[in-house]
Amino acid sequence: MPPVGPAPTTLVLTGATSGIGEAVARLLIPRVTRLIVHGPQHPGEMDRFLGRLRDLGHSEVHYVPANFDDLAAVGALADRIAALTDQVDVLINNAGRPGPPTRQLSIDGNELTLQTNYLAPVLLTERLTALLRAAHGRVVHVSSATHLSASLEPDDLNMEHTAYSSTVAYARSKLGLVAHARWLVDQAPSPRFDAVSVHPGVIRTELLHAMFDIGGAPAAQGARNVLQAALSTDAWDGQYLAEDRSAPPNPAALDPDFRSRLMMQTFRLMRHVSADGRSFSVGLDGA
Repeated sequence: MPPVGPAPTTLVLTGATSGIGEAVARLLIPRVTRLIVHGPQHPGEMDRFLGRLRDLGHSEVHYVPANFDDLAAVGALADRIAALTDQVDVLINNAGRPGPPTRQLSIDGNELTLQTNYLAPVLLTERLTALLRAAHGRVVHVSSATHLSASLEPDDLNMEHTAYSSTVAYARSKLGLVAHARWLVDQAPSPRFDAVSVHPGVIRTELLHAMFDIGGAPAAQGARNVLQAALSTDAWDGQYLAEDRSAPPNPAALDPDFRSRLMMQTFRLMRHVSADGRSFSVGLDGA
């Protein structure tokens, strides 16, 4: 296991209000200088949650809400984060949802699981690129071992021509994250930032039980694996971690042609998204 260093100055954690995300926040709060946590809830509902975090340490804590079913809200989230800090040392893209029983579309017309679990974190990463570069930071995508069995056709990201099931939709979205982590490292110009994807383990959460009738380990175990991915002193360089160690990902994620096609279609789905209604096209530089 690579050594884990001190917590960074500024860490952004999505999906921090429940499950693995909440457990990660609890582990980080005694160590990090500034923790920016995200969830879907209204800020007025978060006073008790934030109070519990602040009781665990003396860190500066900020809560920023966003509904990942709406890509414009993701753009607004990035703007709020940029107003709080001029650099992001680590971005942990943990927010996720189980696949719904039947195929559903987001506000933007994308398959719902794909948007929440893949498009939203990719867009947030793109919009925070300048802040990540400023810190020579790291992006951590919380993925899943289910991605190993997934097949993802870049020309059919929204499953218009692919048989839908909740578990298939979920696994496809997680394959996208694993491929994106490798793409980030391959494509990022200097000053670059690190990226890694991590399967935290089979963890006992509402998300797990929404799709699978199995048990799981406590959330704290998954949180420790995510923490290692975030704080390791070694560069990950786009690797995939199975819990606490590097492992071979789905072969598709290693294919440069697949990654290129995937990102071309990803950026196509994310075009014309902004918090204030102005259109823009996203790319590696957010332009």
